[in-house]
Amino acid sequence: MSQKKRFGRRDMIKAAAIGAGATALTGLKLESARAAEEVTDILIVGAGTSGMPAAIQAADLGAKVLVLDKNEAIGGMLHISGGQLSGANSKLQISKGIEDSPERHYRDALRIGRYKANSELVKLAVENAAAMVDWLQEIGVEFMPEAPFFVYGHEIYSVPRTYQGVASGRTLLEALRKELDKRIKRGDVVVSLNTKVTKLIKDKDGRVVGVSVEDQSGTSRDLYAKAVILATGGYGANREMIKKYNPHCAPSVVTCLPHATGDGILMAQAAGAKLTHMQYFIPVPGAIEDPKTPGRPSFGVRFPPDHYSDAIWVNKLGQRFINEHTMHPDERERALLKQPDLTFFLVLDEKTKDENPSVIRGWTKEKFEQEATRGEVVKRAGSIEDLARKIGVDAGKLKETVETYNSHAASGTDPEFDRKKLRKLDQPPFYAIRTTGTTLLTMGGVKVNHSLQVEDENGRVIPGLYAVGETLGAGQLMGDALVSGMSVGPAITLGRIVASNAYQYAQTVGREEVISKKIKEA
Repeated sequence: MSQKKRFGRRDMIKAAAIGAGATALTGLKLESARAAEEVTDILIVGAGTSGMPAAIQAADLGAKVLVLDKNEAIGGMLHISGGQLSGANSKLQISKGIEDSPERHYRDALRIGRYKANSELVKLAVENAAAMVDWLQEIGVEFMPEAPFFVYGHEIYSVPRTYQGVASGRTLLEALRKELDKRIKRGDVVVSLNTKVTKLIKDKDGRVVGVSVEDQSGTSRDLYAKAVILATGGYGANREMIKKYNPHCAPSVVTCLPHATGDGILMAQAAGAKLTHMQYFIPVPGAIEDPKTPGRPSFGVRFPPDHYSDAIWVNKLGQRFINEHTMHPDERERALLKQPDLTFFLVLDEKTKDENPSVIRGWTKEKFEQEATRGEVVKRAGSIEDLARKIGVDAGKLKETVETYNSHAASGTDPEFDRKKLRKLDQPPFYAIRTTGTTLLTMGGVKVNHSLQVEDENGRVIPGLYAVGETLGAGQLMGDALVSGMSVGPAITLGRIVASNAYQYAQTVGREEVISKKIKEA
């Protein structure tokens, strides 16, 4: 059955600009954390994409739940996320006449991720994805009319199986917020915001029995629980962690929210947890750094098949490095990983500027001209040599690159990169726009077993401790690639599953047992 095709990755550039100022949703009454001496059944660190469904599920099973978040608003990355999720054999997909299966989803996800994902977790996520999609519809999520669809901002699936809310991640956030609010009002869930968890507490036998927290006033205290779930997200905003684990990607600009500092990963590691997939990192190409907020993007480049430009892309050495018209996002991402400082420049001439649609998402020709006059984001010069000097590239090398490209355009063939549509860049003035790869998701995180129990360096379970969402690292679900709908989708799916597993564990632990244990800090 023919499906409407959605082009491009989520508009993370625009989202990042508004997300940093996201505030608490109105109408959600939040109580203070329970007294330190009280023991809750399940304590969840993080009230985001996985923490909210985990709290809802745990409460529905009969648990008393305490949710802690260091931010002033629940929702985490859903404030800025595109909210895309994938699932095979949902009621909606079946109603569209699309033939699919979890097994096919599983094979696609592993293939796109270069077989580097945790196959056990991928299988768990995709086998329960349809139920997750159906549940979201049941609680009021309205998906875009064309869902499920292909997403061309990623390597595509073999069939359309990606869904997105009509208001992107905010659609999911609003539905989950309402469901969480119901559990808060009936007394099954307590949410404490502006509460930073600093340490995990372990007993003398190595079991996690609580956390140390610090509130806005700087007051510290310990809170105890039969089971602790880490749902704190990734480390995209922690530059030190990126420098340590992904040093070649340290120049990337940040498109995630400032709270994504890897807290849960670091706490779990301090408690003896093994980390996994830390070596993987996928920079999203095409962010234009905001001159007013260094390290954060303000605009983004449009890519094929959404947009074809006659511009060429050159790295900081003044060299072309890719077929600029490739339709494969993975090819762009792999090529960018090899470029100095994850940086390239779009180089174009006056004719390209005038005759092509704007290469910058959301810009008009008037906006481009304004930025060229301002000279911060867009550099303009009367010659290629002067342009090179303005962008800090060797003038002789850039001139050679443009001349070589122009000779390819004259002959109609591109022996370097096999680009088919070629047009000379020979009408001054010339323009250059600097773009940098972005940190959207972090791929590494905490190693868990099939029950989402955290494992130590020797592969042994750390009793009482669970992890979910980007705390696991996107790489465990995606492998070494960005796979459509395999971040938000598994975060929600596994959030519900981890709650069930933690609840079953909590049933085996007595309140008095937790209190009477001799406590030591992790």
